[in-house]
Amino acid sequence: MRKFLTIFCLIIFSFSNVIAQENYEQFWDHLLNNDREAAAKELQKNKKSGSMEALVLNEILRVETGQLKTNDDFLKGFLVKPDFEHYLYALWNQAYVFDTYIDTGLNNRNSGRLKTVAKATINNTTVKDAITYLNSVVARNSNDWQAYFDLNEKIDVIKDWQYCGVFENLNESGLDRFYMPEKMAMSAEPFDAKSNGLVNWYVSKNNKEAYQFFTNHEEYGSGVNYAQTFISSETDQKVHFRIGCGSAFKLWLNDVLIYENPEDVTTDMNAYNVSVNLPKGNNRLLLKTAESSYGSYFIIAALDENGQAKTNLSYSSAYSDYNKSTKEQIQAKPLNNEFEVFFENKLKNHPNNFFYAYCLSNAYMRSSKHEEAKIVLTPFYEKYPKSSLIRKMLTGVYSLEGDEATVKELADNIELEDPNYYLPLVLKIADYQALQRMSLDELDSFLNKFKKAFDLEVFNITADFMYNARQEDRVKLKRNLNDLIRVAQGNTRLLLRYIPLYSILYEDDDTTIKLLEDLNDDHFEYAAVKSLARYYEKQNKKDKVLKLLTKDMSHMQEDNLYLKAIIDKLHNYQEHKKSLEYIDMALDNFPYSFQMMELKGDALLQLDRKKEAIDFYERSLTHNSAHKSLRKKIRDLKNEPNLLNELVLEEAYDFIKEKRGTITENNYGFNILLDDVNYELYGEGGGRYRFVYIYEITSDNGVETFKEYDLGLSGGYDIIKSELVKKDGSIVPAEKSGSSFVFSGLSIGDVIYIDYESSFSSVGRFYRDFSDKYQFEAFHPTVESTMQVLAPKSMNLKYASLNGTLEPKITDKGDMKLYEWSMLDFKGLPQGESYMPNSVDVANYLHVSTIKDWNEISSWYSDLVRSRIEVNSTVEKVFSELFPNGHKQLSEEERVKIIYNYIRNNFNYSYVSFRQSGFVPQKPSKTIKTSLGDCKDFSTLFVTLANLAELDSNLVLILTSDYGQNELVLPSTDFNHCIAKVKIDGEEQFLELTDKYLPFRALPRSLAGATALEIPFNSDTDKTFDLFKLTDVKREKAVFTNNAVIKVSPSHMDIEMATEFKGHINSYYAGLLSEPNFEVKKQAIDEDLQGRISESFVLEDVTNIERLDDDRIIKFTTHLKIDKKVNKIGGLHVIQLPIVSRPYTSDIISEEDRNYPIEYLNYENVDVYVTTYDIIIEEGQAFSEIPEDASFSFKDHSYSISYKQVKPNH
Repeated sequence: MRKFLTIFCLIIFSFSNVIAQENYEQFWDHLLNNDREAAAKELQKNKKSGSMEALVLNEILRVETGQLKTNDDFLKGFLVKPDFEHYLYALWNQAYVFDTYIDTGLNNRNSGRLKTVAKATINNTTVKDAITYLNSVVARNSNDWQAYFDLNEKIDVIKDWQYCGVFENLNESGLDRFYMPEKMAMSAEPFDAKSNGLVNWYVSKNNKEAYQFFTNHEEYGSGVNYAQTFISSETDQKVHFRIGCGSAFKLWLNDVLIYENPEDVTTDMNAYNVSVNLPKGNNRLLLKTAESSYGSYFIIAALDENGQAKTNLSYSSAYSDYNKSTKEQIQAKPLNNEFEVFFENKLKNHPNNFFYAYCLSNAYMRSSKHEEAKIVLTPFYEKYPKSSLIRKMLTGVYSLEGDEATVKELADNIELEDPNYYLPLVLKIADYQALQRMSLDELDSFLNKFKKAFDLEVFNITADFMYNARQEDRVKLKRNLNDLIRVAQGNTRLLLRYIPLYSILYEDDDTTIKLLEDLNDDHFEYAAVKSLARYYEKQNKKDKVLKLLTKDMSHMQEDNLYLKAIIDKLHNYQEHKKSLEYIDMALDNFPYSFQMMELKGDALLQLDRKKEAIDFYERSLTHNSAHKSLRKKIRDLKNEPNLLNELVLEEAYDFIKEKRGTITENNYGFNILLDDVNYELYGEGGGRYRFVYIYEITSDNGVETFKEYDLGLSGGYDIIKSELVKKDGSIVPAEKSGSSFVFSGLSIGDVIYIDYESSFSSVGRFYRDFSDKYQFEAFHPTVESTMQVLAPKSMNLKYASLNGTLEPKITDKGDMKLYEWSMLDFKGLPQGESYMPNSVDVANYLHVSTIKDWNEISSWYSDLVRSRIEVNSTVEKVFSELFPNGHKQLSEEERVKIIYNYIRNNFNYSYVSFRQSGFVPQKPSKTIKTSLGDCKDFSTLFVTLANLAELDSNLVLILTSDYGQNELVLPSTDFNHCIAKVKIDGEEQFLELTDKYLPFRALPRSLAGATALEIPFNSDTDKTFDLFKLTDVKREKAVFTNNAVIKVSPSHMDIEMATEFKGHINSYYAGLLSEPNFEVKKQAIDEDLQGRISESFVLEDVTNIERLDDDRIIKFTTHLKIDKKVNKIGGLHVIQLPIVSRPYTSDIISEEDRNYPIEYLNYENVDVYVTTYDIIIEEGQAFSEIPEDASFSFKDHSYSISYKQVKPNH
């Protein structure tokens, strides 16, 4: 029931309409102000008008007031009006025309209207083709397959194609990524589809339908597909290609790009049009689609300049030599959509007429042009900000844009500000939880209100059904169900919601089966076939199941989804030999179906054709390398030795007995007897690993470390050993939950023995690659540390040993190479020290990688983010607000600073897993609307706006300096941050964008010496990119200045200190000073001073707080009192000044002897300290001695101090 209500909600939600003409100005003013009663009265004044506006306006008002029954008079008047074809196109999916039949299905209402429209005289080829195709869909829905194919035959479009795919479409970057089919119309060797294996051209079997579908390719998920046809022309001639496509696409003629659409959206058959000069002879038309999810399709027609189908062309799916043309010869020219142009002109001539805005936005939405529709609707929404009608239309716009937050906001505001509107009622009745929270009286009241809001019987019965279901009145409920079946006749999707309820509510399978049989006799709806098959199977009627599933075979045999259901059922019934016929048919449809290859392997294996089965399993695996269980099945069938296990020390009890107690050192509570890491890499990508850890507990610290221990594993893994080996050799298994262990009774002298294995796989650009690092040297003494990698000989495994030298032992293992690194009897690193470098910079680490170079990583991320750098109306609006007078007259620094401060002042950093996704940034428009994002989101927004401002800007991937200098050595994707780089007057400037208080040009300490990789906007650039360090980069230095005026009296000191900050340290103080409450600010400053001044003091006041030049300079003055008496030594008074800044502290040199260098970045966050003491003693006193000036320097450090006597006491 809830599912039905959801479908119903979708039906109602799609209703969106409006009309306007100067005669109806008052009507629109009422309707767009949600005063529908006044609008109805206004309409009555012009009731006799027979204009197109009047007809449509009446239908809009009927829908807006819940009147959904067909108005027979509407189409009679509509279809005889001039230009009705343009209005028919624009209003196609409105409730009073054909409704959203693709989403909600066909029913008697829209089918009836179609019959009426089909009888009209239609001259426009596109409208005629669309009506013909819709009629064919109705015929198929009525099980009239012959009519379906006959009607498709009448649609003169190109039906003979070759397909090639599926190629990788990493984060929608595939459209701009070159693949070989673009230049090779035929190839003896297959093409590399990256993570999807090897593929080649094949002839599509679908040459009877107007629309071409890549349905058989959908097992691969998102991807790039190609289609080509060869067009023969007897003469040079002008051709208009009419294109509809459900994906982003590019179109070439004779290897010349003639059209490109970067938007992955659903469109109608005439969404795009391009005019070309078609040369005489044979021509290659090539289409490339980039689909991000599923449902990729296309339809292409060749028309003349009058929009009529070309009759002097022939098409072939067979390869033949073709013309090689130039851009100048083809002269491709994009053409505007004639229906959109019609309403654009109408609106241009009548800019205040909402009727034309309504028609134009709906025409745009036919082809999912949501940006264009939003631009049309926005001025009217600004004028009528509470209009439920406009808000409803905008929900469709923002839904297409993927902005669900705005969709919800619009829906919530409709309910809040227009509660009697029909849409909130529909949304609420679809909210099962909200209905359950209502009392019975509240539910009754709401359902009565709902029934009064609509004129369709099905809604009234649905409301009664819900009330009786709440009452658990089974008698009335069944009566309601019978009525629902009656009123839903002709609507297969609604019937499929209702029919199973006889079985679910009343355990009446017979009635459900009978109704499903009737439904399948009268209609074709594959969901009905599957539903009936389930009930037959429930009654063990296997023959009926197979007969039902195969009844449409002659019409559906090109559809692998259809065939797979049959094959799965035959395998379930152990009819494997019979299944081969259908599997071969499916492989003929799509030769690169890894699903069908695996299914064929299953069938052959059951038929004792093991060798052939293995062959098909291995072929499947080349296209689906992440299929771990299939790989294991192949290994088992081939009885292959487990090479990985051969590398591992099995049952290590003798090893433990021999090695325990051999290390006399005791660092940190345990010693390492064995640290053994083993990998097996697969040629098709992914691999397995097995790790063995053996630790000897040497102190209570070790007991605390291991008494509860978690490996942190996820996914599939196998814990082989998790044991405690006691001193006497006895074994105590750990209590475990997943990869978390509890070692009960753990004591000094015990040995922890852990052995586990797992597998790994990847998708995307580096699905075949492997990268890792391994620490050989540790603070703990180690008996044996080993890393072994078993890799195919064809795999180029690079390795690098840092902070020491470790060379591998390389041996052949059949078709594999074994790389082995080992270290024996390591005494352990010296104990850790304060401010020492990261372990990767002092310990011996081994880095391995199969990725070619860092430029590959740069290219990969460029492809990953390019599709996200999207400029739409939201972005353009922000840009125009930032640069209201344009940007060209501003310097590059001014432009950069404007964009930087916009992001700094208007966005909040957020890292929430459901919002942020790994490396993929949000689109800039989403970041703008939510005011939330993470580092890659803000950096992407900056680069997008910077490019609009004609600035040279790129993203930069970062591994922050706290990870050390040698964390990234060989190519990998192990970055943890993203910033932006922009050129200002030819100089590179790096920008951190996640800190809203960080001033322009300042960089945080985490970026000092950080590891970086620049990401170009286009990955096909000739420039190569390598890893680099952020050292000696242009930045605002951190300067901490204090000017302290100290007045000394015998009992205390009064201090007035003017403090100034510059650089990245301003981030902390800007945040501190942004607090509006003065006392809170004062308290925070007091706490900051407590950390710097060792003497006890009282902070009496804070004055002169200033935040200048967007926080580039921060100032404040503190007034302190220190109760400290002046010391006397003989006749002299000695003053000890308070230290107000501490550039050096003793803890940095606390160790007399150091084993490690000092990592100064870990100690200091300020570049320059400037402190001035202005000391004033009492009148009559005088300074007896002034120290000498001094200065010192060491490496890049410098220190100087000078003295100046102003007066005897000053």
